[in-house]
Amino acid sequence: MKKFVVAPVLRVAFFLFMMSVFSVVSFGVAGDHPDTPGIKIHTSTVDGYGFDYSLYHFPERKTQHLMVTVTAPEGTELEPGKVGFLVTGPDGTKQKAMAMGMKNAYGADMNFGKKGVYNIKTKAVFGERKMFDRFNYEVK
Repeated sequence: MKKFVVAPVLRVAFFLFMMSVFSVVSFGVAGDHPDTPGIKIHTSTVDGYGFDYSLYHFPERKTQHLMVTVTAPEGTELEPGKVGFLVTGPDGTKQKAMAMGMKNAYGADMNFGKKGVYNIKTKAVFGERKMFDRFNYEVK
């Protein structure tokens, strides 16, 4: 009888332990922005929506965080959306990432480690509205 009680209790305890570990890991990554603001690299308007791009540098991770803030035409709050980036580097290498949303801002880790011109394409979906943006950014 003890086997039938102990095994399910151990499974539940293990599940709760693993969920707490993943919660701590996820929380640390999402809030891992530096104290200083990122560098603004581009601003554009697509169908009346504002797209403001910033780049954060993480030297300890040897990566950068590409962030876009999306604002509605009348300043109204946007419903949660989905944003993805396609970045083509100076050597032709492509990086593709779905951005993580944080209050009308969406970001993803990308590598801008080589000098040269990067082509950045953004796809943003809010409800039924799909928007595409594209620009070049030069790393000197």
